[in-house]
Amino acid sequence: MTTLPIDPVLSRSQSLAFEKEFFKGDEEREWQVMNQAGEAIAESMRFDLGDFRSPERGGRLLILVGKGHNGGDAVIAAKSLLLGNPALRATLWPLTPETESRPHLQRALQEARRAVGDRMDELSPAGECGDCDCLAETLRAALGEDGFLATVDGLLGMQAKLPLRSPLREWVALLNEEPKLGVRFAVDLPTGLTGDSVESGQILRADFTYCAGIVKSSVLRPDQAERVGRLRYLDLGFFESSFVLEEESSDQVLRSSALEVLRRERPTLSDKRSFGHLLLLAGSRDYAGAAMMAAQAALKAGVGLLTVGIPESLHAAFAALRPEAMWIPLPETPEGGLALEGLGKVRSLLGRINALAAGPGIGSDPESHALIRETLGHFSGPAALDADALRPELLAEVPSPERLVLTPHAGEFERMATGRSPESYAEETRSTLALKGPHTRVYAQGQCVHCLGGNASLARGGSGDLLTGIIGGLLAKQPSDPRAAALLGVAWHARAGEILNLLQGQESVFATELLDYLSCALDNDF
Repeated sequence: MTTLPIDPVLSRSQSLAFEKEFFKGDEEREWQVMNQAGEAIAESMRFDLGDFRSPERGGRLLILVGKGHNGGDAVIAAKSLLLGNPALRATLWPLTPETESRPHLQRALQEARRAVGDRMDELSPAGECGDCDCLAETLRAALGEDGFLATVDGLLGMQAKLPLRSPLREWVALLNEEPKLGVRFAVDLPTGLTGDSVESGQILRADFTYCAGIVKSSVLRPDQAERVGRLRYLDLGFFESSFVLEEESSDQVLRSSALEVLRRERPTLSDKRSFGHLLLLAGSRDYAGAAMMAAQAALKAGVGLLTVGIPESLHAAFAALRPEAMWIPLPETPEGGLALEGLGKVRSLLGRINALAAGPGIGSDPESHALIRETLGHFSGPAALDADALRPELLAEVPSPERLVLTPHAGEFERMATGRSPESYAEETRSTLALKGPHTRVYAQGQCVHCLGGNASLARGGSGDLLTGIIGGLLAKQPSDPRAAALLGVAWHARAGEILNLLQGQESVFATELLDYLSCALDNDF
């Protein structure tokens, strides 16, 4: 089994208990961690801002500062960003006067002022405004004509009490309605999403939420996804300590460092057989591209040998386009799908392979489904299934489902699960379930691991076919660990998507361009 760096997701009470045990009242240690968190937030902001506009071109940051540690994190992040880019300026808008702030925040403010001077200006505390008109006028004056490049929410942490009181309630409503705040970043969790309780109308909307050190369970609530935005887990090394939770968490999060497993140098004494042999059954006359995309992804994922079974009418063109794969022409149905007649040819290949991948582009042809069902009945190794291979009538007859990696999106899962929850489905079938979405969740072995990378550039046709090929390639290289293959495949796919997004933007890209960045994704920790 592959050991991957996975940390628990904690509730509000668990987080408080953990921090009490971790810091043990050591103020200097708290200050060091605050600086570590602030620097990590700044580094992530530099990267994520590149999705929208290069921060090197300059602009202004609006920093919303509470009176606690979230405010200190935000101030330190702003200081780091300004020190790294002389074209940036920052405006601080505190909730309360500095004298009411916690000592670490006061220290962060003093150091930031010394470091950046007049490039950081400060507005009067929002708490001193008597009404909405005062808040609105302060905001209008601060926005000017150009508005802000980005806004950082460092107002409230997990200990804040709901409901929000005036003027914070009115302030949040005003900020949510303002279109000129730029990209919205929340420190730890958006203001109003405090602890385990939620009042949706009082949550300060974020485009990105940076979970610094601990991922709190409230940010993972599906009903709050639009307000939380894209999640990033900033690992601060908290869980390398010996602290033991009183209650084990069933929800976990994959660290960004997980991809280090794939960076190992290939052994000198190796050949193509050392890196696995994958059989991919994919494609139809109507959906030919899916087979090509999955095959290219498997090759890019480093599989040693790839055999692809496709409808015979596609063979000549595909073999010429990607000669690294062994393209096997299989009999096809009148509709252009994979015919059951090809089972004998497929069975002759099964003794040579380490893993199977199936589903991309096979369509709704019943014969194609039957071919895959029969193939799974004759092959005892691991298999990655996607798209139209994820049908309940096909999956119900698969022996040893614990060897399967299933990669549905929400609609496919609803079709295959027949009313069961993801947790129940994974437990009952004993399979590894990678439920794709803005934050993909991998269910296996009684746990749910959240993979918080990626971005909206992956939300396009073909992205799932690429993921199937990547996971299939990893399965072939390490057949004994379907869960690790799923987690690493999802994380690798997401990281490559982040780099694609940074360099080419979200809109004007091909899904297959993600493959060009798989190598870069292993060379960098963004």
